[in-house]
Amino acid sequence: MALGRRAARSAAAAATAAAIGISASACMTVDGARARVAPLDEREAAKVLAEFDARNNEVYAKRDPDLNKTIEAGSFGAIDQGALKILRFSDPQRARPTPPVTHNNPQFWIPRPVGWPKWFAVQNTPSYAQNRTMLLVFVKSGPDAPWMASWGPSAKPGEPLPEPYRDSTGHVEEVGLDTPGLAVEPSRAAQEFTGYLTDGKSALFAPGAQTSEARKSREGAVQDGFVRQFADMPTTQYRPMAIRLRDGGALVLFAVTHSMKLTMQPPNTLGELDPSQGAFVTGKPTRSVTEQRLAEYAVAVPPAGGGQVRVVATASGVVGADGE
Repeated sequence: MALGRRAARSAAAAATAAAIGISASACMTVDGARARVAPLDEREAAKVLAEFDARNNEVYAKRDPDLNKTIEAGSFGAIDQGALKILRFSDPQRARPTPPVTHNNPQFWIPRPVGWPKWFAVQNTPSYAQNRTMLLVFVKSGPDAPWMASWGPSAKPGEPLPEPYRDSTGHVEEVGLDTPGLAVEPSRAAQEFTGYLTDGKSALFAPGAQTSEARKSREGAVQDGFVRQFADMPTTQYRPMAIRLRDGGALVLFAVTHSMKLTMQPPNTLGELDPSQGAFVTGKPTRSVTEQRLAEYAVAVPPAGGGQVRVVATASGVVGADGE
C-alpha cells in the first residue's frame, strides 16, 4: 500500500511495555556499567520477537502512536511515529487496513553483554510484499526496562546482510565506536557520509544507490521555475552502534536527517502537497515546502586498507515538514 509500513517507513510496531518487558532469566544482579550478566538465549530472544509481532499489527490497526512509544525507541521509533502520523492524515477512517506483518526466518545475533544498555539483533525476512532482509535491533536500557526496537534497516531486495563474527559459543561482538584499525572509526561514519553527500569529494564510500546515485539524482535538473536545495546532518541524539563482522570489519548503524527544500519562483505556486508532507504542514504554503526525512544506514566498514565502505541496508521516513 502506498503509505503502509514499507513506504512510510516499513516494519513498524507497537506494544505495551508489559508485553515485551522480558528480562534474561539467567541475569544476575549487576553492579556498575561494566558488570557482566548472562546473555539471552535464543529461546528468550524469540519470545521477545514473537510478542513484538503480536502487538506489531495492533498499533497499525489502531494507528496508535502512544502504543507505539511503549515498544520503539531511537531512530526506528521516530521513523514509525512519522509513518503513523501520515497514515492517520491520509486515511483517517482506516479504509485501507494495513496487512498483518510477521518477521520470518529469524537468525539471532546475541552478544555477551557488559553493563547497560543490553541489545540483541534479529536478521529476518518480514512478511509484507517485496520483502527484504531486515536487521531488527532490540535494546534494553536497564534491569527493569522493557526491550525496545531501536533500529530496523533493510537490505536491497535479494541481497543478504554481511555475516557477523561469532565466537566459539555463537555470540556476536559489539565494536567500540572509537575502535581503530577500520576504514573509518564507527563514531565518524555518519559525519563522513553526510560530508560525502554534501560535496562528493570523499573516496571512502563505494558507488551505489545511497551514495553516487543519490548525488547524481540531486544534481539533476528540476522543472523551470523550481529550485531544490538539500542539507544532510548526523542525528547525534541517536547513538550509533557497531557489530564485528566475520571479515574483521564492522557493521555500523547510524542515523542521518536529510532535508529537502523546494522553492517556487514567481509566478509559479505550489500545488497539492504529498500526504507525507501534508501530515506535518500547517496551513497551505504557496512558495516553498521543506521536508525532513530521517534515515537509518547500516554500512559494512572493512579493516583499514581493505577497501571502501558499503551501504548494505537502510530505512527512512518523513518525520517533519514546514512550508511558506
